Amino acid sequence: METKQIYIDKEALSTLGLLQNGVLSPVTKLMNEQEMMEVDRTKKYKGSTFPFAFLLAPSGRRNEEVLKNLTKGETVDLVCEGQICGSIKNAKTFKIDKDERVKQIYGTNNPEHPGVQDTYRRLGNYSIYGNLKITVDNIKKYKKKIKKIIEDNGYHKISALMLSGKPFHRVHERLIRTALVKNDFLVLFILKPFIDDCLPYKTRYKTIKYFCNNFIPKDKVIIVPLENTYIFGGFSELILNTIVAKNYGCNEIIVSKTKNRLGAFYEREEFNSILDTLEGIDINVDIMSDFVYCEMCSTLVSTNACPHGSHHHTHYHSHSIMELFKLGIMPPAILMRKEVSSIILSDMFPDRQIKLQQIHQRLFPNSGLLDDFETTDFYESLMKLYQTSSLT
Repeated sequence: METKQIYIDKEALSTLGLLQNGVLSPVTKLMNEQEMMEVDRTKKYKGSTFPFAFLLAPSGRRNEEVLKNLTKGETVDLVCEGQICGSIKNAKTFKIDKDERVKQIYGTNNPEHPGVQDTYRRLGNYSIYGNLKITVDNIKKYKKKIKKIIEDNGYHKISALMLSGKPFHRVHERLIRTALVKNDFLVLFILKPFIDDCLPYKTRYKTIKYFCNNFIPKDKVIIVPLENTYIFGGFSELILNTIVAKNYGCNEIIVSKTKNRLGAFYEREEFNSILDTLEGIDINVDIMSDFVYCEMCSTLVSTNACPHGSHHHTHYHSHSIMELFKLGIMPPAILMRKEVSSIILSDMFPDRQIKLQQIHQRLFPNSGLLDDFETTDFYESLMKLYQTSSLT
């Protein structure tokens, strides 16, 4: 008898990869209906905090026909982009409430909320569970490498930091250095989206890799891509980040106080956040204060340690910095390292190379020979001129 198939996209496959490789432990399997109701009600699984039930409920007419008519105990193949990528043995199904599922993930089902419409589109009416096996091994490779580094070097204090790096600015540098001062080793997760925007993941990875290779000890940090699937899109993102960090071997995670979805509140004059609700996850959460550039202090400072008013502060607002890049403007060096800005502008405007080479030869010091030219050379030379403040 021909094995039945259900079709999933790469985002669902990556999410299942997190599950199979223990990154979401104690959740290590697809949940049945009873487990779904219990987790959604208590926000716990096996005594540990988990924000919502882990389900696989793919949309599509073909999928619904298979799931609706599945005979108890059958094996179902998972197909992604035309290739069999795994299977579910002893499969069973149950019907779900799509509205409730979306609310559990995002805290709302308002279609204006980012991610809600997309999740409705991807979500079917039936969830499947059973013995899952998929062919995703990148996660296992990174976990094994991290474990070996920790054991070989006798590291004890392992910190995690989640970054999108869009763009990678001076505050990110400060967070990384702070983590390395306080800990033996840093696992630097770069969030990898499934839909790239004006600053592709490849460019963001390149900028962070450049900084790590040139400005911090290489044996103290590892960069790990973390595919930023839909389960991280809701208000429980930070809880899931903490669970992921713990399962990669970290005993601390660094979080910015201004991080979206921190769920911050004050109670009895004490700062609290959604992370204070964690139970059963043995990891320290280090909530870092906001950083700004103070023109009076002439350096990057924590707002908790600067005596000067906000009218002296330049803020590291990522969206605004990206707007400068979209206009082709190089941000000031106090915001971005010039080499990092050069990488970004070179990748965003690849068609400029011939024109920039001509300007570079006319304006900047050169040997007179036709040297190999990279567009990053132009931007770095230009920043040097921006930083020249005197003609005397």
